[in-house]
Amino acid sequence: MDDSAVSSPPGQQLAAAGSSIAAPTGRGDRRQIDITIIMPTAFWCGAFVRCARRILALVDRASASVEVIFALDGAASAPEWLDHPAARIVATGRRSGPAAARNRAAEKARGGVLLFVDSDVELGDGAIDLIAATLEREPDLVGVFGTYDDEPTADGTVSAFRNLLHHHIHVSHAGQAATFWSGCGAMRTSAFLDSGGFSEEYAYPSVEDIELGMRVAAAGGRIVLLPELTCKHLKRWTVASMMLTDIVHRAGPWTRLIMRSREFPAALNIDWRSRLSGVAAVLLAACLAVAGFASIASLTPIASSAILAALACGLILFWINRDFYRLCARKRGLGFATSAMAFHWLYFVYASLTFGAVAIWEVVTRWRPTVAVRAHRVSHEASSAA
Repeated sequence: MDDSAVSSPPGQQLAAAGSSIAAPTGRGDRRQIDITIIMPTAFWCGAFVRCARRILALVDRASASVEVIFALDGAASAPEWLDHPAARIVATGRRSGPAAARNRAAEKARGGVLLFVDSDVELGDGAIDLIAATLEREPDLVGVFGTYDDEPTADGTVSAFRNLLHHHIHVSHAGQAATFWSGCGAMRTSAFLDSGGFSEEYAYPSVEDIELGMRVAAAGGRIVLLPELTCKHLKRWTVASMMLTDIVHRAGPWTRLIMRSREFPAALNIDWRSRLSGVAAVLLAACLAVAGFASIASLTPIASSAILAALACGLILFWINRDFYRLCARKRGLGFATSAMAFHWLYFVYASLTFGAVAIWEVVTRWRPTVAVRAHRVSHEASSAA
């Protein structure tokens, strides 16, 4: 087991993709292996067991030459069932986050392509050969990523809603992408290493894959979302875990990333439909609050107007997202679709408010030093003149 944990900051330049998926990168001969599958994990248990066994079974059936690296974020002895001819273990030695674990594995990889799969994601049939064939057919393509399937297995309405939402967003944005997804995504090893890999400033699962994709795309690398590249998410969601993940580990960091890059990519769940949905959802909440206060204060005209405005916002929200609600109804019935509408509205409200709050905070914190420097300069010039 390799316990090295040397950090390498993200780079600024992207090397051109090779003409073969197994092309060497200048960091060791990689012609022996087509694809290296990398699965990070903090524990050798839970959903990881099912997902890792699935990968090992698919490797045995794949046409491409494949190796598997299980990247342990920490230090622990691996179970005996992981002893497979195609499998190796790499460890960070201490808890450093999935970004660091993936980077350690990538440094040891021999494949011309790195396929990242999360430890709670079950890879779909034919996924490995699909990736190999796509990258072999399109030599200028740097990376591809897929989506969850539309048959989530986790119990509960929230889990089904969450996974179907992810599926719908990705399927609706098939084609060229300005981002990346490490849940089930592949990138040429040369491009990954030359870009510096995942940013290790993220100590928890966050937007490190989005940040990598934005960086690679900005450097001219072409990344494509393949809706036929499917996997199954085994994570069980609750309302609390959904909100915590979205606010703390997704919306907040993503907003800071957008503010830092000074770009607002129209991709996935921040396209114009999502932005308009966020505005409609927040206005709907505001109108309902006004209607409630107005009713308590016996301000009937105001309450009536607020209710009508809320109805209009609700209709806009429904119309924009009708395809998703239709999917929910087709998969789990009208009752589930109704619940999905409520959760979707909640999602847009807290995600939009988080974006607004973080954006304002970023502007204020950047503005204060500038004002302080200008005030000091004016004071200094005044003292000099005196």
